[in-house]
Amino acid sequence: MESYKIPKEKKTVLLKVPPGVPEERILFLSPFADSHQGRETLSDLLQKKETFLPVLEKNNSLLLVRKESILWIEILEPEETEWYYLEMRNGAPKSKILIEFSTGDSMEGYIYALTPEGDRRVSDIVNLTIGFLHIETREGLYLINLSKVNSVRILEEDSD
Repeated sequence: MESYKIPKEKKTVLLKVPPGVPEERILFLSPFADSHQGRETLSDLLQKKETFLPVLEKNNSLLLVRKESILWIEILEPEETEWYYLEMRNGAPKSKILIEFSTGDSMEGYIYALTPEGDRRVSDIVNLTIGFLHIETREGLYLINLSKVNSVRILEEDSD
């Protein structure tokens, strides 16, 4: 039966699921992505249809987390875990925004227009993104759950 198992890479992230505090968790990524060449990224994993995300807790017990309950995920090793996003954003227009979550929390940072030419305004980016949006802050790279966002304030917008 070992021949049927696919080896997974373990990646540590900081996971925020309200009302709890952010906690380190380990996620499992495939060495092969479904939608592009190369290794699977965390954003690939979050786009899959499965409702629950398997994570490993510090005590090595498996926890299934409902994806829609996640507020945000801080990616602790972006060059490894979100390599594809980092490649795609090179040269893309960026905008500075302030996110206000339904929990009352907020986050300020930059988003990049990885949307088609002509759809690169902040409103296009947030409306065309399904599920989780990349945002780069002073603290690091995050994937935020757009279903938990109440408002997006545009602080600086690149013109296309």
